[in-house]
Amino acid sequence: MRNGVRHLLGAGAGLLATPLIAAGFIVGFERFGGTARMTVDWVVMAVFVGTLILIGALAGSRVSPLASLLPGLAFTGFIGAALVRIALGGDHRMGFDLVPSEFLEGYMSLLYTWSLPTGCILLAASVFPSRWRSARKTDPPAPEPQEAPKPPPLPKRIPSRRSERSQQLM
Repeated sequence: MRNGVRHLLGAGAGLLATPLIAAGFIVGFERFGGTARMTVDWVVMAVFVGTLILIGALAGSRVSPLASLLPGLAFTGFIGAALVRIALGGDHRMGFDLVPSEFLEGYMSLLYTWSLPTGCILLAASVFPSRWRSARKTDPPAPEPQEAPKPPPLPKRIPSRRSERSQQLM
């Protein structure tokens, strides 16, 4: 696969995965509610595990580093913009008016808990130079012709002692 096609597929995977990761964390936190419970909600666990598997597939895939770079930049920029706005004395509720009220708690949990680690993991997976290079197509080395080994020399013929004894007994 050529590099252009590989990077195009990686960019498409990264653009598709960014809202899927965000939705996985938001839906999981909304159903979980952030409270300690004695029972396990298996649907929430499945959503979290699926989201983490998607992050792992982006970070470790051989498709293209763009697959992890684009979501990494999105999530890191997401929390970075919120922290800069807070540091400059702005409203800590950045973009809250754009989010429907039923998703507000999930949005806050995504923004202040999962956004930075997810972005850093995905960005760190993109910086390795080996991920930007295409797979090397090396021709296997031609086998060197090997000479057949020489057989060991034949042993010298030793006269049989049996024949000497048989002659003495007769």
